[in-house]
Amino acid sequence: MGKKIIWPVVSGLLALSLMVAACTQAATPPTPATPTTPSTPSNPTTPVQEPTQKESIAPTSGTPKYGGTLTVAISTDPTAFDGGASATSGGALVNTVYEPYMGLDWRRGPAGSGITNFAAGANALDDYYGPQLAESWEMPQLGVWILHIRKGVHWQQPNTDAGRLMAGREMTADDIVSSLKRLLTAPGAWMRSAQPAAMAAASVEKTGPWEVTIKTPVDYWTSFAWLIQGAGYNRVYPPEVVAKYGDVSNWRNAVGTGPFMLADYVPGSQLAYVRNSNYWGMNPIGPGKGDKLPYLGAYKELIISDVSTRTAALRTGKLDFLGGVTFDDWKSLTKTNPKFEYNNYMSTTPWVIAMRTDKKDKPFSDVRVRQALMLATNFDSIKNDYFQGQAEINVFPVNKQVTDLYQPLNAMPQSVQDLFKYNPDKARQLLKDAGYPNGFKSTVIVANVPQLIDELSVFKDVWSKIGVQIDISVKDTVVYNGLISANRAGVEEMVYRYLFGAFNIALFMPQYRGSNSSYVNDPPGSDPFIESLWPAINDNIFIDMPKVYQAYKKVTPHVLEQAFYIPFPTPYTYNIWWPWLKNNYGQGTGFARYYWVDQELKKVMGY
Repeated sequence: MGKKIIWPVVSGLLALSLMVAACTQAATPPTPATPTTPSTPSNPTTPVQEPTQKESIAPTSGTPKYGGTLTVAISTDPTAFDGGASATSGGALVNTVYEPYMGLDWRRGPAGSGITNFAAGANALDDYYGPQLAESWEMPQLGVWILHIRKGVHWQQPNTDAGRLMAGREMTADDIVSSLKRLLTAPGAWMRSAQPAAMAAASVEKTGPWEVTIKTPVDYWTSFAWLIQGAGYNRVYPPEVVAKYGDVSNWRNAVGTGPFMLADYVPGSQLAYVRNSNYWGMNPIGPGKGDKLPYLGAYKELIISDVSTRTAALRTGKLDFLGGVTFDDWKSLTKTNPKFEYNNYMSTTPWVIAMRTDKKDKPFSDVRVRQALMLATNFDSIKNDYFQGQAEINVFPVNKQVTDLYQPLNAMPQSVQDLFKYNPDKARQLLKDAGYPNGFKSTVIVANVPQLIDELSVFKDVWSKIGVQIDISVKDTVVYNGLISANRAGVEEMVYRYLFGAFNIALFMPQYRGSNSSYVNDPPGSDPFIESLWPAINDNIFIDMPKVYQAYKKVTPHVLEQAFYIPFPTPYTYNIWWPWLKNNYGQGTGFARYYWVDQELKKVMGY
């Protein structure tokens, strides 16, 4: 099944993924790719024999050097510059201008212990918690978090009115409290929109000169992800600037504590950053251990919506790094230029069809109907024909990159394994047993993104063979975001969506307990099996993690057998970069403060 893959960055458009935003930070976020012309999966064929894993890249040798420019590509303009002023997006400039309290620990990546390559985010809980604006945190009791704020962090001094207003003063615990309270209470804040129950119950106060205490009596895990770790969007904003202008929605008022300052923004063209020479961060590991960060003199994000234009820009040296590259483009790029470095990974946000299981008048309330849809989906053909073998089927709720929580299908009950085997005859029988001998008609909502519509066309075709006729309802992206973020009231039957943070227990379990965006365990508490395991998870957070993982692994076969979601296989995605970009192992631009450009090598290579 030949194909030309095109992917205009769905994750950027549908920015609901908490951890993807927090962790991946690739120039083009990883997401499934599909052919421009959908076709019916046939019987499985022999996969294309191509490598799906590059050998580990050796740590950078040589002394890091300052200066140079890192140029990457993003596919769309930022939709918001302030997480406290947009209910549909968490805000841009994260990990460049604005920083979280805790973040991914560089020392656990390829530059250090190699626990995870970070390309697809963190693998499990322990991978997240490196100190940033908080030098440490503690949890004296469940739902009480004490942040010890780092001293010696100063606000940036861009040559703007906002920069002069902050005047490079030291960031304080009061700044943390002020910023977080705004994010918790502002009517238009992203956190309030995305997690209303947990955010409404949370509180924050200064409890010492350099100490902030946050209390989260609702959904400890979700609250940790959003309020302590940062969830991609909880960043510290400048209080004087917010007080003067009302918010920081105007990019010219961007003042943070991060390694880069936003110097210019040309809509549809680029965001240009310069080095923050007063940045607090130091390189914790490797040849440059102890060096003042960042190394780069400048950092540019070129806004290039067209995939072929992005790959051409990389090929000609106009880009130093390109993330989210599909298998086909990876083959082409590395064939024409074998000097490219790369790594590969899978997105940890699986795409699924979610169904209103809570509505008793809809077919999806019957597990036999949901299982019939699983059996009518030819997963092997989608993997082998649609993605040329470069994809994985067992990706929900986690894929094999999440080593602490992943369970291979062959280790699960036979009843679960059978659901992933194409069996239209059994599917028809289940529909008949459920009272739908001739199938039924339904509607599935999807964002107005071509490849998502194409993927749904695959479901539409194979399900028609068992009598299930679906209409594809295409929604404007903003409308679609509203349907699947804060609530699902606008979803009458089905919606094609990705499950944000599915690799993280913090979000996975509350979502399965009837949260406002959940499609299972509805009404809340109606699934006794899930409820029976919840205390073992909720009561052992950061206390007895083996118990937490054990309970989680019991939940996985249950939710798969219940077929709460119909998943689409996840393809492998590639990050590619030129050899002159040093101290980079393909993790994405969220770690740009550690990267440096070998300008002499770049010149020798003719660029």
